Amino acid sequence: MPLAKGDRVGPYEILALIGAGGMGEVYRAHDPRLNRDVAIKVSRERFSDRFEREARAVAALNHPNICTLYDVGPNYLVMEFIEGESPQGPMPLDEALRIARQIADALEAAHEKGIVHRDLKPANIKIKPDGAVKVLDFGLAKTTGVTEASNPEDSPTISMAATQAGMILGTAAYMSPEQARGKVVDKRADIWAFGVVLHEMLTGKRLFQGEDLTETLASVVKEEPRLDQAPASVRRLLRKCLQKDPKRRLRDIGDAWDLLEETPTPAAPSRSAVNAGGLAAGVLLFLALATLSFIHFRQKPPVPEMVRFEVPAPAGGTFRSGSNATVSPDGRKLAFVHTGADSKTMVWVRSLNTEEARPLAGTEGVVDDPIWSPDSRFLAFANAGKLKKIEASGGPAQTLCDDATPNGGVWTSDNKILFGALGPLQLVSAAGGTPTPLTALDRSRNEAAHVNPTMLPDGNHFLYSRLSIPLENSGVYIGALDAKPDRQSARRLLPDATLAGYAPSPLTGNAPGFLLFIRGLNLLDSASAGTLMAQPFDVKRMELSGEAVPIAEQVQLFSASPSGVLAFRGAGAQGNGQLTWYDRKGSAISTPGETGQYYSLALSPDGTRVVYVLSTDLWLFEFARGGVSTKFTFGNPAFQPAWSADGSQIVFLSVRGSGWGLYRKASNLSGQEELLFQSPDIKAIPNWTHDGRFLMYSGSNSEGKGSGLWILPMDGSSADRKPVAFLRSEFNLFGGRFSPDGRWVAYGSNQSGKNEVYVLPFDASTPGSSSAGGLHQISKDGGADAHWSRDGKELYYLSTDGYLMSVEVNVAGSTFRTGTAQRLFKSPAKAFGSWDVSADGKRFLIAAPAASGTGAPAPLSIHVVLNWTELLKR
Repeated sequence: MPLAKGDRVGPYEILALIGAGGMGEVYRAHDPRLNRDVAIKVSRERFSDRFEREARAVAALNHPNICTLYDVGPNYLVMEFIEGESPQGPMPLDEALRIARQIADALEAAHEKGIVHRDLKPANIKIKPDGAVKVLDFGLAKTTGVTEASNPEDSPTISMAATQAGMILGTAAYMSPEQARGKVVDKRADIWAFGVVLHEMLTGKRLFQGEDLTETLASVVKEEPRLDQAPASVRRLLRKCLQKDPKRRLRDIGDAWDLLEETPTPAAPSRSAVNAGGLAAGVLLFLALATLSFIHFRQKPPVPEMVRFEVPAPAGGTFRSGSNATVSPDGRKLAFVHTGADSKTMVWVRSLNTEEARPLAGTEGVVDDPIWSPDSRFLAFANAGKLKKIEASGGPAQTLCDDATPNGGVWTSDNKILFGALGPLQLVSAAGGTPTPLTALDRSRNEAAHVNPTMLPDGNHFLYSRLSIPLENSGVYIGALDAKPDRQSARRLLPDATLAGYAPSPLTGNAPGFLLFIRGLNLLDSASAGTLMAQPFDVKRMELSGEAVPIAEQVQLFSASPSGVLAFRGAGAQGNGQLTWYDRKGSAISTPGETGQYYSLALSPDGTRVVYVLSTDLWLFEFARGGVSTKFTFGNPAFQPAWSADGSQIVFLSVRGSGWGLYRKASNLSGQEELLFQSPDIKAIPNWTHDGRFLMYSGSNSEGKGSGLWILPMDGSSADRKPVAFLRSEFNLFGGRFSPDGRWVAYGSNQSGKNEVYVLPFDASTPGSSSAGGLHQISKDGGADAHWSRDGKELYYLSTDGYLMSVEVNVAGSTFRTGTAQRLFKSPAKAFGSWDVSADGKRFLIAAPAASGTGAPAPLSIHVVLNWTELLKR
């Protein structure tokens, strides 16, 4: 019997009856777990095991024009709830073709997965209010049980299992002749139905009709379709789709658009039908047109006007550091990452013809610039080590793959996502799957990472950056989607560790497009900026030509669309900071030193000095005598310093020679830097045991997937030192720190789906092993950047929402216990490494944003230029 409002089907609450058919009833329902409405089709009979397996195969379809199947119950299907109308003809040709292309895209995606719809008809097609098309009920004509309706237009929507010979699957008026005869069908049956639906959208009339089911089926089998009422330009396409013999029918729906013809001009009347008056009128008309044409073609076509403006961050927040707005391929929208006053980081979308921007729920914690789909409808983004996608208009986010922290990416025309990594470029289907490497690191050149891919117009070749050690060996290269990882071209297009992208020319014909790149940019320096350049680039020969022309100065990031829209972010966006001491309640105590830029703060054990990163060098700041800053490293990129327990030495990371190295130098600047260990793999955040016997750092795996915490014994010379893996994971591991007694390691990991702080025991006798059984989770709602108190009785970390947190630690023998995490205060600087804690745990040193009037940055804006190629004429 029909369900009523408030009834439950599994976990779903029924809201209203939507419709009924041969299979059963369709309801609108609510999923309280994900707080979304769904559509539920309830069958009158229980599903067979085979149907359930087939339904789950359909659920694997993930395409913007296919209604998503969320869940399968014993006798019900749970699907995406779509508000919209089915297409009704007659409609204009361009509108019908716009809808038909999206239907064809859906069919092509399903056919590539071996799934045939079997019941394509207008009732299974919905057009959303924004014009997007959704095709429903893929493959679901294969259901057990049928109730034949009296209306031949609706019968039989659902029929018996396909394994029963002679059973009809589909809706009579739209089924193919072989389907009407009860034969086994393949994707060509969908192509027939596509032709019937397209004809109906164009003419508003059914091709095959009858007073009952038998007559309708007879019409399909025997009658040749009459196409004379369809526009002439589509008749060839319709004829190829509607061949009764499936062997002569169009084989692949993706080839349909090659069959469209230009609309022919009306035939001229015969010469005998033209009288003298008509001839005279024709001569006058010809002369008038000739005059107009002469005047028209002597005039230059109007040049599109260049428009420049700035897009500010939404009120109450800022653009995320290191982020730029990315332009949609159609040039109509911007997507950017914004951090609100509540410290929540989300993807926002803004239309360029309005001043309104809106956040996309479900993108919280995004870690990189979003990636647009070629049709400008979807965005891919990463958070918590997962690559996801979401409709730009809003909706649930779908996970595409795990173990993904993209460093730049692009969505290809064949519905794949290519993204950079700490290793080779990775390629994954936009429908979801396992990423596979598309490039291979060249270890002979000490390559560390391949990043920032962007597509070229042919849909196969792409640009990307190879980062090598030393950086002089880095550059921009051209890759190909159809090349094996070890067969990618080794020809360097640009000798810069920079960002590059392609933009087509606004001119017609064979005019070359432009390679856009930032000259002078250092990708390893977050504060680096350069000059945005444009140089002609021949995409057929894959070669640069002409001279590079400067477009804008002091640029850090840019994005360009094929429609001539350019967006870029300038340097100096971070502005200056102020070293500030805070007490445990968050009250400012003092502000030592001048305003400036301070990153990767590390307090000396005695609290008299702090070492920090400025640009790519380390500096020492002494709090005595009003504060004095001294440069500590020179000439080579240096990052992430850590002190020895007695404060006499500082260890740090540096990129030089043959790779990423750990170096040691006396804190009083005497003596030379000493190399402790070096390898091509990227490393981060070193930490030292109190007794000086071990160093720990986080590092990527050589294949660029996951990471590990590594222990470097400090005995012996650098040639003898070999790191051992303390902890390896497919997830990201970072920020490992030894407890003061050296028996515990606090670190960050995204193994739960978001960054959290954990503690594991450490045994100095077996440094290369960790005990998973001794794992303790410290943070509960997101956290990172853990610090121990000097006595080991307290752990501090930065929560996801920007609060400094404190957790009491109680150790008795091998037993490790913690109290409940307590909020101390909201940090004015939320970046990793922007703070440290004093030895007594009573004060916190934070690189806080500078106060207004003391070097505070102007609010960051994104610069947008419409018809940017006009800049080349300056």
